[in-house]
Order: sequence, then structure tokens, then C-alpha cells
Amino acid sequence: MDSRYNIKNAVDFKDRVNNSQIREEETLVSFDVVSLFPSIPIELALDTIRQKWTKLEEHTNIPKQLFMDIVRFCIEENRYFKYEDKIYTQLKGMPMGSPASPVIADILMEELLDKITDKLKIKPRLLTKYVDDLFAITNKIDVENILKELNSFHKQIKFTMELEKDGKLPFLDSIVSRMDNTLKIKWYRKPIASGRILQLQFKPPKEYDNNTALGCMNRMMKISDTIYHKEIEHEIKELLTKNDFPPNIIKTLLKRRQIERKKPTEPAKIYKSLIYVPRLSERLTNSDCYNKQDIKVAHKPTTNTLQKFFNKIKSKIPMMIEKSNVVYQIPCGGDNNNKCNSVYIGTTKSKLKTRISQHKSDFKLRHQNNIQKTALMTHCIRSNHTPNFDETTILQQEQHYNKRHTLEMLHIINTPTYKRLNYKTDTENCAHLYRHLLNSQTTSVTISTSKSADV
Repeated sequence: MDSRYNIKNAVDFKDRVNNSQIREEETLVSFDVVSLFPSIPIELALDTIRQKWTKLEEHTNIPKQLFMDIVRFCIEENRYFKYEDKIYTQLKGMPMGSPASPVIADILMEELLDKITDKLKIKPRLLTKYVDDLFAITNKIDVENILKELNSFHKQIKFTMELEKDGKLPFLDSIVSRMDNTLKIKWYRKPIASGRILQLQFKPPKEYDNNTALGCMNRMMKISDTIYHKEIEHEIKELLTKNDFPPNIIKTLLKRRQIERKKPTEPAKIYKSLIYVPRLSERLTNSDCYNKQDIKVAHKPTTNTLQKFFNKIKSKIPMMIEKSNVVYQIPCGGDNNNKCNSVYIGTTKSKLKTRISQHKSDFKLRHQNNIQKTALMTHCIRSNHTPNFDETTILQQEQHYNKRHTLEMLHIINTPTYKRLNYKTDTENCAHLYRHLLNSQTTSVTISTSKSADV
């Protein structure tokens, strides 16, 4: 359905807003719905679709009542999800993950904006929408009234608001800035973004990595006004370096982008995707088989494609990192020149993957003084080593809190001193008798839990 508010993406947003004029009494503002899908009442959604039927019926030959029955069925009978082998029902709103939910939400948001703009005495000079994110240019004195009208549409649908700060406002993957009385747009990465676009691959085809990087580079440039292109080029280098691209490949990609940008527009090619087979795929791509027919081949990995042929009859067996209430061991990975045999032993009630994520976060922030450091982080700082999180192993699993922490201490004591990274305080609560017995063993002690009384 056509919309006067919708934008396709950040590039479309840039094309609409970049170089727009803004007056001194105007401001940049964005609005965002809090949890859009769960917030939309089913009956409100159905009523809105009925009201829009004159526009919708142009796109279907299904009778109105049957169409409404199908929509209701898609909403009410598609609200089930599975978690840890139990089936649950989503009680409120549009079903999460359903292909129908974004379409219904878009129709509702369109109706919402039509109604609130009709109520406003002074309408925003510009109002755009991407799903549930709104961007507006309006008079400063009207901002609170717009927020009030948005929140009055329905008690379950609530909006938050963000005003420009220091003449700048982030929206989608861009940031809008005032320059005198003109708006300029630049690609923007949120502070919480990981910066990971693709780790350089060695088994998949080389052009897969390069084309992904080129696509990212082109998008960053397209979103940004030309005055920012030098700055963006520097950010591209930083981003690709973070994704493990060597300097020589980064330099080649930047040159390639410049060459391709200057090329005259070519006739559209036919694109086909094929599963990547090492060596065979390269030979076929370079052969005349495709070139004669003007066909461009894109290779795709095998995993996602093959998975489609198999039904998920049973629940997945939890992976090691999905287990909780464990005693675990993380080896140190050393550095580029030296291998390190040290290990860190810990325990967690949470899933192991959650605890590993915490360790990874601590490692990234290891040089900050205000963060409490584990023995593993202290070792890494002093030795300039890197933990080998991929080789984390579970030593034991134990539900009981006291038993689990005792097992942790026993595993630490049972680890040779030269390999042990844990602080002495990690084993302080272990009785001296047990400590003496363990240390006196000439061979490794097997540690196990039993049904006996708590330790």
C-alpha cells in the first residue's frame, strides 16, 4: 500500500532529507514506539484494516469477509513458540516473527499518523517513517504537543522522543547535522554496535568477502553527503581492519570502488546463485560457460541451504555453552610468539555462554581501572596474552550451590601450581584437611559429586 510517510532505508532517507533547509525556530526530532508488535491490540488492527479496505481491495480478489477471516487466523493461530521443550502462547499484540505482523503494523502506523496530523493545528514540515521509527522537522514549540497526540492514539501504544543535541540527531544508520541552515547527513554507527560486518574467510570464495566489504563501503558512502567522504574513507579502513582485513586488501578494495564508481552504466546482468564448491566454483566462474550468456554467478554457503531439506523433528540437544550450573575451565591462548599452558577455573549458575560473554566483555575493557578484574584478566594484562575462549571446557555440572563452589575450589587445588591462574582467595574456604590431602597426592585426583551429605 502506498504511503506518503514511508522510507525504504537509510539511503532513501538521505535522498529525502539531505540539503533540506531548516529554520532557526525549527528542530529535529525522532519518535519511537515502545515494543511495537506486542503493543498492537488485535481488534484495533482488524478495525484499521476494515477502514482501509477500499485501498486494500485493489491488490486482492479475495472477498472482504474472507480476507478479514484469513487475517484474524494469521494473527490468532500463529502465536505459539517453543522454549526449552515447552510450548507457549503470546497473549498480546501481533505475533513476533510472523510475516504478517510488519505489514499489519505498517497499515496501523499509517492510520495513526493520518489521524494525529489531522488534529495538529501546525503540522510538521517533514514527517517520515521507517517501521516504528519516525523522523520530523517541526517548530520547537510544537514538539510536546506532537508527542501528546501520538500517545493519545491508543493507551497500549506509547512513544518515546529524542530531540536534536548540539544540532545533531541520529536516525537509522545515519546522523543528521545542521550546517548553518542546511541539513547534512552522514553514515553513523551506534555506540553499542559491535563493528563486526564479516570476519575474513579463507574457505569460502574470496570474492564473497570482498563483495561484502564493497557493499558495506558503498552503503556508507551513499548514506553520507560528499563533504564527509574523506572522513568515511578513514572509518572504512578502521572498520575493515577490525574485521581482520589486511592493509593490502583494504587498499585494493578502496581503489576498486573508485574504479567501479567511474565506470559507465552497463546493461543489467542476470544474477544466479550456486552452492560454493572449493576449486570447482572458481573454474566455472572463470569459464566461458557463464560469460557467453552474460550471467553473473554469486556463490552461497552450503549450510543454510542444506538445512532446508531436513525437518526439525526433535528439540536440539543443548550445546555445551547452553548448560548452566557448571564448573568450567578457560585456557590462556598466549600471544603470537608464545604458547601459554595456564588455565583459569570458574563456576557459574547462569548458562556458560552468558558467563563467557561476560569474560569477553571484561577482556575488552581490561585496561579500565574502575572494573573488578578476575585472575584471568590480571594475567592477560601482565603478560599481554589473550584467553582462548573457544577452548572453554566444562569440568563438572552441579545444581547445588555449596557443592558447586566446593568443586570449583577442589579443581583449582588439583591443578598444578604452574598452570593455575586463580587467586589464592578463590580457595580460602576449602578446609585445610582437604587441601592437604589433595596436595599430598602424587597423581591427579578424580573429583566427583555424590549423594552424601553436603560438603
